[in-house]
Amino acid sequence: MDISQLRSFVAVAEAGSYIKASDLLLISQPTLSRQVRALEVELRASLFHRHGRGVLLTDRGKKFIEYARSVLHTIDTAILSVRDTEAEYTGHLLIGMTPSIGRIVIPTLIPRLKEQFPKATISIAEGLSGLLYERVLLGQLDFALLLSPASSPSLDIEPLATEQLYLVGREPAGDGGSAITLQDLATLPLILPHSNQWTRPALESAAARLGLRPNIVAEVDATFSTIELVSQGMGYSIMPGSMRRLRRLPDLSWQKIVRPHLEATISLITPSRQPRSRLSEDASAIVKDTLIEVLASKDPDGP
Repeated sequence: MDISQLRSFVAVAEAGSYIKASDLLLISQPTLSRQVRALEVELRASLFHRHGRGVLLTDRGKKFIEYARSVLHTIDTAILSVRDTEAEYTGHLLIGMTPSIGRIVIPTLIPRLKEQFPKATISIAEGLSGLLYERVLLGQLDFALLLSPASSPSLDIEPLATEQLYLVGREPAGDGGSAITLQDLATLPLILPHSNQWTRPALESAAARLGLRPNIVAEVDATFSTIELVSQGMGYSIMPGSMRRLRRLPDLSWQKIVRPHLEATISLITPSRQPRSRLSEDASAIVKDTLIEVLASKDPDGP
């Protein structure tokens, strides 16, 4: 048994899929499968039930994963404990953000981080909320800003701000006013992310309570590709209001969704079962302050 086998096992368990875990760990699926299988052979126990959409932990797997996490936590803590205090602000900081958050925060955030941590390497990974959520779970990101994450015992989730959601189109829908009801929205051709992203399940849940079924004509997991399709008149989409003030966006219609209001909560998520460096902890405080400051200055309902 070695550490790579334990990390692979925990990654597959938390991702629920060998394919997702191999993508996020940046190793091939056959290698990942061999590591988990070697672990099962040594333990003389099956750790996963396989099914069509991925894997689930067996009863023995559920028992073993807590020990595996404990071992990994101890090792990671030991590594951090022997680092030179003077090197606390060196290393690689990897932050996740959705495209809508990144476009308004990054221009202000990066200069601040570089000024505060000149010896650190800082990277921003943009992606939709579902992907960022999985990458933080697997320890691939130090922390992430995303929309309305689901609760998890493996994550610390800190809500920071609430965003109103808007219907975005080439032309206004309904009566052409500044707002549109969910009843009127449900009949429009919608271009939305895949179902594991936040926007779509939120819309479908709200619509189901009214006995409605949204007309989703295309699934696109790329925000700015979606905007391009909307600008071509291919359909409408739903996006957070903070995107309205971005430069170089096409001239589109933005209608607030009402009756009921659809909102998203911007949250900062960090892994709760992994040790954090001082660089990560102090950088996350700067990220939080910057987000709140930038959102206040770019209030889409302001003048």
